[in-house]
This record gives sequence, C-alpha cells and structure tokens, in this order.
Amino acid sequence: MDVKVLKKSEIIKYVALVLAFVLLITTVVFGVKNNKANQSNAELSSQLAENESLLQEKESENKALQEEKENLDKLYKDSLDVNTYQESMVDDLNKQIDELKKELSTKKGKNDKTTEKNENNAVLPKPIPAKGKTVYLTFDDGPCSLTPEILDILDEYNVKATFFVVNGKYNYLMKEIVDRGHKIGLHCYRHNYKAIYSSDEAYFEDLQKIHNVVKKETGVDADIMRFPGGGSNTISKKYSEGIMTRLTKSVVEKGYSYFDWNCYNGDADGEKNVNKMVENCSKFPKGADKIVVLMHDNKEATVKALPYIIEFFKSCGMEFGVLEKGMEYTNHPVYN
Repeated sequence: MDVKVLKKSEIIKYVALVLAFVLLITTVVFGVKNNKANQSNAELSSQLAENESLLQEKESENKALQEEKENLDKLYKDSLDVNTYQESMVDDLNKQIDELKKELSTKKGKNDKTTEKNENNAVLPKPIPAKGKTVYLTFDDGPCSLTPEILDILDEYNVKATFFVVNGKYNYLMKEIVDRGHKIGLHCYRHNYKAIYSSDEAYFEDLQKIHNVVKKETGVDADIMRFPGGGSNTISKKYSEGIMTRLTKSVVEKGYSYFDWNCYNGDADGEKNVNKMVENCSKFPKGADKIVVLMHDNKEATVKALPYIIEFFKSCGMEFGVLEKGMEYTNHPVYN
C-alpha cells in the first residue's frame, strides 16, 4: 500500500517538475519572441521616423523647386513683356524717323527748289503745238524715299500722275499717293524677270501679291497695271516662250487694263542731264492724242527734271490726266 502511494507521489512530483519545466521553457520562448517583436517594432518605428523625415525633406525640396519654377516663369514672362515693349518702342521710333525724314524731305524740296532750278539751268525745248492732247505722267518702281518730293512737285503744278508701284519698305507712301489724288497701278511684287516670267502662274502669283499690298495700304482694288519691261519685252522669251502673247490677253480677261508708254525721259538708262531728259520728252509721237510718259520716281535726276518736263508740256498746250481702266490707248507690239 505504502509502496504504491509513494510511486504515485513520485509520478505527481515528476509531472509537476515537467510542467514547471515546460512553463519555464514557454516563458523563456515567449519572452525571447516578445523581445524580438519589440526590437522589430522599435526598428520599424525608427525606420518610419526616418522615412517621415526624408519625406518632409523631399516635400521641402519640392516646394523650393516649385517656388524657383514660379520665379523663373515670372522672369520669363517679364522678359517677354519687356521684349514686346521694346519691339513696340522700336517700331514707334522707326515710324517717327520715317515721318521726320518725309517732313525733312518735303521742307528741303520746298526750300531748295528755286536753287535747284538755277543750278540745273535747264533750257526748255521749243514748244510743239499740241492743244487738245493729253499727257499722262507715269512713275514706275516706287514708292521710295524720293516719292514725297515728286508728290510735292506735282502739287505745286496742280498736276495728277499715275504710279505703278512695287513692294518695298516705303509701302506706307502708297496711301499718300492716293490721298493726294493720284492714280495707283500695279507693277510687280518683286522686280525679277526670271522669277515673274518663268510661267503664267508665276506671273499672276506675283501680280496678286502686289495687288494685295496695294489693297492693304490704300483700300484700293487696283485695276490698271504695267508689265515689268513693258508688253513688248523680249527678255521674257529667255524664260518662257510666248508668255507675253498669253499674258497680254490674260490680264484683260482678269479685269485689268495694262499700259505701256510712247514717251520716255531716259532715266532708267542712266540719263542724268536735265536738258537731255526734257529733250527726250519732247520726242513724243506727234500724231498721238494720248502721250504716256515713262519715268521712275526712284531716280534723283527725274526729281530734278520733273518741273521742266511739266513746264514743257504745259507750253505745248497739253492737258494732264491719269490712266484709267478701259481707256483707249495703243500699247507696244508684242514680240514674245
């Protein structure tokens, strides 16, 4: 009996020891795990804090970059505004300079007119009776810096003229030509024979361009024109066989009247002698009722000779007129 009890006690004791040992082991294991978990949590918290700090730094840098971008955008916009303002100032100054040049040219022309006449010492040819005939003064290749002087001379003699214009930096003077009561016609956009006479299409493209320029500057739908080199020019043959034969018909079909000339002062050929230029004008065809005089308002010699040319035609008893669409006039023969 006693032996059995002892064995049971021992078993209980051993069981108790085993349970105690198991509890101890479990406690140790859970303690180690808790320590690791706490350590991991601490590491995670530290890493999270570092990430938050890094994020704040990046946000701060991004904010600084955004502010710098806004400042650069503002500086760029300001620079554009300054450039626009400067360009506007330059345009205004250029316009003022052109106006001053025009005013100075006008005053100089008026103040020096008598002196120039004395210096030229021109002698008018003997008058040719031509009462009932009309003379049409025409000027090609303008407007230019000399055009205001031409206009002043025409005003002084109360004479109207016809200007066949080209594109250039003095386009604004086209309006003055019209405003002073003169007739404006088309010559060409660019005075380049090879370019404009290379084909029918090239010619009409050029003609439309100068038409648009005149319309923009003056509001006038110009309906008269003059071919560069005249309708009789043969240089066009070098670039397109038969083009003048086609063009002289086509321009009329498109609603234009074109005008050549039957009198010429010689300025485009380099003539600079005033007496000679007036003499050239005196060689107009005596049987014609309409005398169309070719001159160029970009030639200084023409400016000097113009008063004498006008006086000569007046001495012949002629009237002065401007060319108009549909006017009957015999143009040059066509050679191409």
